[in-house]
Amino acid sequence: MINIKEKLVAAVREKDFLAKGVCLLLAVILWAFIITGKTEKLRYKVPVILKNLPSTLAVSSMSDRFATVVVEGGKESLKSINVKGIRAIVDLEDAVAGETGVYRVQVEKQQVPEDVSISLVNSEVSVTVEKKEYKWIRVVPVITGAVPVGKIIIDRVVIPERVMVSGPKSAINDIETVETDDVSVDNETGDIHRQVGIRKDKYGDVVFSEKTFTVKVVIMDMRELAVVNTQVGVRNGVGGYGYEVRDGEVEVFIRLKNNSAINEADVEAFVDAGRLNPAVLFGDDERQFVVREFTVIVRGKDVNPADIISVQPKKVMVKITKKQNI
Repeated sequence: MINIKEKLVAAVREKDFLAKGVCLLLAVILWAFIITGKTEKLRYKVPVILKNLPSTLAVSSMSDRFATVVVEGGKESLKSINVKGIRAIVDLEDAVAGETGVYRVQVEKQQVPEDVSISLVNSEVSVTVEKKEYKWIRVVPVITGAVPVGKIIIDRVVIPERVMVSGPKSAINDIETVETDDVSVDNETGDIHRQVGIRKDKYGDVVFSEKTFTVKVVIMDMRELAVVNTQVGVRNGVGGYGYEVRDGEVEVFIRLKNNSAINEADVEAFVDAGRLNPAVLFGDDERQFVVREFTVIVRGKDVNPADIISVQPKKVMVKITKKQNI
């Protein structure tokens, strides 16, 4: 650098314009070198990844599911950064059921230049774990839109109709059904089949045994078809227990013959509570009620059973409650 400086000074004194041009060029190169060597900082949010959680436990809450990382390095080096190569890891090997622990977040980087440094804005996260529970849940197909005038949906089926869910007890205790993604029937005139997923965003830390479901929608012409709305009753209930049908109205679809008319009084819908023994159902459990699924049975006065072509929904949830004297 001293020799360069001396040459530059000499060139200026001798008024050598060629040397001055060389001087200017060297100055530009030096400036460019300084600029490119300057460090910059970038911030990214990356998901917190949990590892080594015992298989018998499940996470019920976290203080933050994303970690903010600060990436610092040369401008050119930062251009090559792929945020997928940066991971925020939390080790839950020592987690205890029912307790909230504070855990250190560790950064792992892959395919990140050596001259790039990565730090965390928040290096800790609080995590609560519970014992993992399992439960079979009914899947409900979500139908949106409207079929053309003169058409009607008489049936909707999802396969499989039940799914195993697992997760913290507090998360799955109150889940009775899960919904599929929307299935639109706008302008559909015939039967449709769709592959859909579950609305997982509604269910937090719950894990589903199935990811894809087939929804079948049966669409018919309304001519020669009667639709009767009726309430679902309960038969063969056991004394000492109360029975409450949730969302107990169903639609019954009946094929008409000889221009006959059918009204609500001609149709009865019910569930047979006698198929379950409440004493066995509750056992030594201290719960005051349980909820179970029952198939809807339909009978019609002066209606041929073969003409009852569909009922929606086919199954309903029934709340069974212990009475005080049990």
